[in-house]
Amino acid sequence: MTDNEDSRISSSEFRSVRDTLEALSSSQFDVIKLILNRFEDEAVGELCRDDFFAQDDWEYFAVRLAAHHAFSTTVMKKENFEHILEEVFTRKKIVTKRADSMTHRGADLTVGGITLSLKTEAAKGLKHGYITISKLMEAAWIKQMENVSDIPGFIASKVMPHFDNYDRIYIMRSYVDGERSAHVRYDLREIPKDLLLRIGDLQGSDFKKPTKTKTTSANVSVNGRRAFTFSLDGSDDKLTIRNLDIDFCPLHAWWSLSSEGLTR
Repeated sequence: MTDNEDSRISSSEFRSVRDTLEALSSSQFDVIKLILNRFEDEAVGELCRDDFFAQDDWEYFAVRLAAHHAFSTTVMKKENFEHILEEVFTRKKIVTKRADSMTHRGADLTVGGITLSLKTEAAKGLKHGYITISKLMEAAWIKQMENVSDIPGFIASKVMPHFDNYDRIYIMRSYVDGERSAHVRYDLREIPKDLLLRIGDLQGSDFKKPTKTKTTSANVSVNGRRAFTFSLDGSDDKLTIRNLDIDFCPLHAWWSLSSEGLTR
């Protein structure tokens, strides 16, 4: 997934674009100017790892982020993330396709034979040091739970097979950049699948006493340090990951763009 390619524009490509621009209507050119104006805004960032994105992938994603904000006053949503990521790899002739959500629940994209689960997080109260996966999966079986001793059985039969649907998990987080005035920051992190698989080690005694809606939770630790909280939300019949420490989740890349005019 990390092959590099020559990013220079050929003379023929430049002439083709110039000819296209000259043929545009006034309205069409106004739209193009919106994008060009956005490209002039300060944008900084860094590719931190090269086992998913190559440098030119990072640069292309930065351009697409800028283009997104040329036409939107909100941060990038999950569907935008999926679409742009698909094009990042398609443009490099890597076989990429949307996953069949009915066959592989939780999977979103397959890139070069590797199936990805993609998440986004952009809540106003986002805690920079901790990740929330608001819905890991649906869990109507919570209503069938009689007591916490039932939970390990449901985890084994319902939750663990869910993880077989994808190979890697990525989350795009967006929040106000505390180091740059009027900028929004995007972080691309990987959530190690092996870390979430530790849910399978939980015992009934690890869970808190369920509420009337059968909501309960348990902490998952690594070497004595809490990594995240696994929650059963009986009010919405879903499973949630809360307080996932970012120290366990490698930062692959980040971007910071002008947030002028942006809302959440």
